[in-house]
Amino acid sequence: MRSIKHARDILLWLFVVSFLPVCAAGEPKPSGFMDQKNMILRGDLPFETAWIKPGVKWQLYQKVVILPVDTKHLMDSDFWQEMGRSGEIQGDIAKLAKYTRSVFEQAFFADPKKRFKVTYSTLPSSGLLRVEMALTELTPNKVLMKAAGFIPLYGLAVKAVNQTNPSYVSIEILLKDARTGEILAKFADRKKEPFTIVSVDDFSWYGYAEKRVDQWSVKLVETLNRKPGEVIGKSSSIDLKPW
Repeated sequence: MRSIKHARDILLWLFVVSFLPVCAAGEPKPSGFMDQKNMILRGDLPFETAWIKPGVKWQLYQKVVILPVDTKHLMDSDFWQEMGRSGEIQGDIAKLAKYTRSVFEQAFFADPKKRFKVTYSTLPSSGLLRVEMALTELTPNKVLMKAAGFIPLYGLAVKAVNQTNPSYVSIEILLKDARTGEILAKFADRKKEPFTIVSVDDFSWYGYAEKRVDQWSVKLVETLNRKPGEVIGKSSSIDLKPW
C-alpha cells in the first residue's frame, strides 16, 4: 500500500509541474547586464548571439583576468520569491557564481595552447583581456522535486519531469581591454539542461547548470584560439553519464 501511495503522489507531482511556467527555447533575452546592441545570431560561434569588434588585434592580448560573476539580475527576479526559497537560494547562487569563475580560470589553465596567462590583478594593464560575466537566468525546477520529497526518482519518472519542466541557464560574457575599458566582444547564450534519463546531478538544482558552465568555459577558450574563418561548434545537448 505504501508503494502505491508513493506512486500516486509522484503522478500527482508530475501533473502539477507540467503546469509550472516554462520558458521557451530560443535566444537569450536582454537582462540589463550588458548592451546587446549589434549582437546577432552566429553560426560559426558556440554562443547563440555575439558581437566582435572589427579589427581587434587579438595577438596583442597575452593575459586574462576573470572577474567575479554577476548574479544581481538573478536575484532581482520575482521568480525566486515565488519558489518560496528566497533565503536559501542566495547561498545556492553564490556557490554557482564562485564555481563559474573558477571553471573559466581552469579552462585557460588547461588550454594546451597556453594562449593566455591567467592573472588575478584587475589593475589597468596593456595586453590584458578582462572577462566579465553574468548568470542571467536559472530555472530551479529540481528544487521543487527535492522539497516535495520525491527524490530519488528513477527511470520514466525522472524523464517525465525532465520533459515537462526543463531547466534553463543563461550567461552573458563581456571581453574588455583592461587598460582602456573598451569592449572587444560580447556573447550571450541560453541552454536547456542536457538530455539525460537518470543522473545524480539531476537531484541538485544547479547540477545541470554546472555542466553548461563547464561547456561554456571550454568554448570561450576555443573561440579566442580560433583561426580566421574557423567554425567553433556548439555544445552537446546530450549527456549519457550517470555521474
